[in-house]
Amino acid sequence: ASTGHRKVVVDLNKLAWGAYDENGNLIHWGPASGGKGYCPDVGRTCKTVTGNFKIQRKQPAQCVSSVFPIEWDGGAPMPYCMHFFEGFALHGSYEVPGHNASHGCVRMFINDARWLNEEFTKIGTKVTVLPYE
Repeated sequence: ASTGHRKVVVDLNKLAWGAYDENGNLIHWGPASGGKGYCPDVGRTCKTVTGNFKIQRKQPAQCVSSVFPIEWDGGAPMPYCMHFFEGFALHGSYEVPGHNASHGCVRMFINDARWLNEEFTKIGTKVTVLPYE
């Protein structure tokens, strides 16, 4: 279905993301790892927020977390981060395991995050995170 807008769709049940062009065609996709059910360090669920959002802020390869790891008051690498809601971001990671493992961000391969950040998304690009099953 043609939307006239580019969008990124994240499916945390399939552990994948897809980039769709203005005509609704899937043009690139890759593995993803979202927020896990429970994070002992913060004592609560860490699930990725679900719904429809827009890219609000983008940073280059040097992007780092301002919160995690908690014991260091931030500093975890988040290369090519694209924030789409409050502290939630799509970003590259050296660890994209075959399960949801993050504090809520959507991890993806660094090359995929670089492509999304530099070639595909703009401020305002739509991001849809499908609900957990």
